[in-house]
Amino acid sequence: MSLSRFVEKWTIPKYPPDSVSGEDLDAAEQQLGVCFPEDYRQAVLDVGLPRPTIALLHAIVERELDLHDLGNFYSPKEIVEETLGWHEIGMPDRLVAIASDGSGNKFCFNADQLGGDNADMQAIWFFDHDFGTVDEVAPSFHAWIDALCDVEPWHGDQS
Repeated sequence: MSLSRFVEKWTIPKYPPDSVSGEDLDAAEQQLGVCFPEDYRQAVLDVGLPRPTIALLHAIVERELDLHDLGNFYSPKEIVEETLGWHEIGMPDRLVAIASDGSGNKFCFNADQLGGDNADMQAIWFFDHDFGTVDEVAPSFHAWIDALCDVEPWHGDQS
């Protein structure tokens, strides 16, 4: 599973992933009027919400990769708070924030796609709050996490 691999590669065992309950996810879905994709639900229920270290950002920056760093996954309660709060200050209403980068930009699902015919997987979108732009970063939660798992750690000058 890709989220387990992410935990092994980009977190510290001393700080394990935060557990998530199905009831909490259900409550967030109800409050936002959406259904999270099955690949996301199953991953966070099985693994929890990882706390990535700065090593991921460092590797992305040093390797000059065309990826956004992942700084923080949101708990179901934070998903609701961040989504509704950011809607009030300019994030498009169709976006549901599930995580952020180190600068507070949001990784999101598009609510217009949630609960449709393909409920198993939905794209991950990136909302850049500085520029007000929204770009697709991966076709699914697993594809997004797999791309971050494919980043090799940076160990200094490797020339």
